[in-house]
Amino acid sequence: MKNLFFTLLAPLFIISCSTEDVNPKKEIPANPVLKSAIAEQNNSFSMDIFREIVLNEETDKNIFISPMSMYYALGMAGTGAANETRDEFNTLLGWQNQADTAILLAMKSLYSDISPANNGITLEVANSLWQREGAPIKETYKNLVAEYFDAQVSALDFTDPASVDVINNWIEEKTHDRIQDMLDAISPDAIMYLINAIYFKADWKYQFDEEENQEMTFTKENSENITTTFMRQKSTFRYLSNEYGKMISLPYADSNYCMIGLLPNDTLGIDGLLEQLTLDNWKKWNNEMTYQEVELSLPKFKYVYGTKLINDELQALGLLKAFNADEADFSNITDVQIFISRVMHKAFIEVNETGSEAAAATIVEFEWTSVGPEKPTFMANHPFIFTIYHQPSASILFIGKVACPVYEE
Repeated sequence: MKNLFFTLLAPLFIISCSTEDVNPKKEIPANPVLKSAIAEQNNSFSMDIFREIVLNEETDKNIFISPMSMYYALGMAGTGAANETRDEFNTLLGWQNQADTAILLAMKSLYSDISPANNGITLEVANSLWQREGAPIKETYKNLVAEYFDAQVSALDFTDPASVDVINNWIEEKTHDRIQDMLDAISPDAIMYLINAIYFKADWKYQFDEEENQEMTFTKENSENITTTFMRQKSTFRYLSNEYGKMISLPYADSNYCMIGLLPNDTLGIDGLLEQLTLDNWKKWNNEMTYQEVELSLPKFKYVYGTKLINDELQALGLLKAFNADEADFSNITDVQIFISRVMHKAFIEVNETGSEAAAATIVEFEWTSVGPEKPTFMANHPFIFTIYHQPSASILFIGKVACPVYEE
């Protein structure tokens, strides 16, 4: 039996397989054309960012990302951008130069659509904004991310080393402890962090019988063979075989969600499949799958990917000015000059006989530049006056002038 392995490509981590609203009770007025365009662009972004990451990684490295997590974190950043910086976000995120309100309503409505109806599926998405205590972040912007992204807005003393733990603990809580120690340190120049965390857990609709497991050979891209545990079953799945390889859809307990696997043929390989994996082909292949009885052999796997810095990948996709300390325009966030210094991503995946569990987080770090507000300094390198002062009585006890500092023994 030929081994079947998965390249996981999805706007979330796992595809929402229904074209209908999963939770129609949550009705948010939004432009349906724009919402559809954003959903399609998110799929396109998923493939583009995945392709860039694969090209930049070692061949034999396991990769797993949540483009949806990246999309929402970058979405919070993009709503604070202006002028040419905003144009780059509009292109990357498929916003079509629409007004903020239209974009935000569409994104909020899209999340409502993918939210599960509690049929054995756990899908939790959380956003947050962490600002340096006293930093001049506009209230209008903080209100915007709180309302449309349901973001927690907090101020922290970034000079306190414990602030790193506060942020990491928030990520750990929102990802059920699957994403840990993501932020290594807070930059001395950091002014704000925008963070998305996402968690998914679901049982298979057709679970694997552990007694059917078998130790089998898996051939890596470098032709090295390893022995690993394969789960096996024969069931009816949506399936496609074409000149590029094979495609299968494995439904979860709530059939609106599924995992879609793509297996390249021996000649094409992963790199060749990625070249063919355009948005048009993705939709075409998805539509061409038909229900067939399939003998499925799938290896169990569990791993963490990251923390991965994705600055280069985002710049390759056209997000340039946002990372430029001199040219970035985030004037809808603050009147001082800030730019994105780091975008970090980390993800966890486990696939076993019962189902799948996945988690991810994305951190967008902003720093302010030297053209921002001057940081407080007191460099007494020229003559100065000083006093010794009693604060409760507001009394000056001593006063002096240092014209030439000496330290006489």
